[in-house]
Amino acid sequence: MFTAFRVGLLIFVALVILSIGVFLIGNQSLMFSRTYILKSNFQNVQGLNNGAEIRIGGIHEGTVKEIQLPAQPGGQMTVVMNLRNPTRGVIKKDSVASIKTEGILGDKYVEISFGSSKSEPVNDGETIQSEKPTDVSEQARAVTDEAKAAAGKFRDDMEALQHNFLLRGYFERRGYHDAAELKRNAIARLPQERPAKEFDYNSREMFDKTNNAKLKNKKKLDEAGKYLEDNEFRSVVIVSFETTGDTQEARTLTEARSKVVRDYLVQNFKLDDRRIKTIGLGKKPDTQDESKVSILIYAGPLQAQGEQNSGGEKP
Repeated sequence: MFTAFRVGLLIFVALVILSIGVFLIGNQSLMFSRTYILKSNFQNVQGLNNGAEIRIGGIHEGTVKEIQLPAQPGGQMTVVMNLRNPTRGVIKKDSVASIKTEGILGDKYVEISFGSSKSEPVNDGETIQSEKPTDVSEQARAVTDEAKAAAGKFRDDMEALQHNFLLRGYFERRGYHDAAELKRNAIARLPQERPAKEFDYNSREMFDKTNNAKLKNKKKLDEAGKYLEDNEFRSVVIVSFETTGDTQEARTLTEARSKVVRDYLVQNFKLDDRRIKTIGLGKKPDTQDESKVSILIYAGPLQAQGEQNSGGEKP
C-alpha cells in the first residue's frame, strides 16, 4: 500500500511539472493565445530566422511563423508573423515593421511600430509596410569611413602644425612655449643712423625651411660672432624680413629668426647680451631683395626715438 502511494505521488508530481513546462512552452510559442497573422515584405531579411521574436514597444508579442522566398529573382522576401490578438489595438495600417539586431552582433528580431490613432486597424493576413534593415557591414564601413576621415583631418591638421615654424623650427628647437619670448629683446623700430658694420645673410641659405626658424648653416654666423668678440660696439640689432607669405605669419617668423640668430651669438661668443637686440620686420613685398637676416653693428650712440623693446628698454 505504501509503495503504491509513493508511485502515485511521483506520477502526480511529474504530471504537474510536465503541465507547467507545456504551459510555459505554449505561452512562449503563443500556443494558448488567440493570434492573427500579419505580413511584411523585405528585400533582404539580414539573417532573420523562423521563430524569431516580434516586438511591439520593446515587448515580445509574437513570433516569425515563416519566411517566404520571392516567386522570381528581384522580388521581395515575405515575413509571415504570428501576433497576439490584443496587439490590434496598437498596430494599425500605417505601422511599420523593421528588422533589428539584439546588440551589435546579436539575434535578429522584428520590431513593429505603433500606428497612428487615426489609422484603421489591420486585418488578419494583411501586409504592412517595412523599413529597410540596417546592414551591419554598412554600419562598419560607415564607422571605418568616419574614422578614416577623422584620421585624414587629424593628419592634415598635424601637417598644418608641422608647417607652422613655431612647432617645426622655433619652439621645437628652443623649447619656448610663448610668443612673448620673441619680444623679450625686441625693439620697436630700426635706429635712424647707419650701422658701422653689417653682416647680411640670405634666409633661404640660413634656415632649414622657408617657413621655420631652425638654423641649418650656423657656422656662417661665426664671422660676425668673432668680429663682435674682437671689437667694441655700442649695440647690435639683428633684423629679419620676408618677401612672401602671410603678413601676420611673416611678422612672427621674422621675429623668431632674429631671436634664433641672437641666441646663437650669445651662447657661442663672449658678448654682452644686454646690448644685442632684435626686430622682425615681417613681410616687405616692395623690396627687390631676397628674404634676409642682417646683423647691424652700431659703434656710436643710437639716435632714433622710440627705439624701445617691449620692456621699455632702449637698445
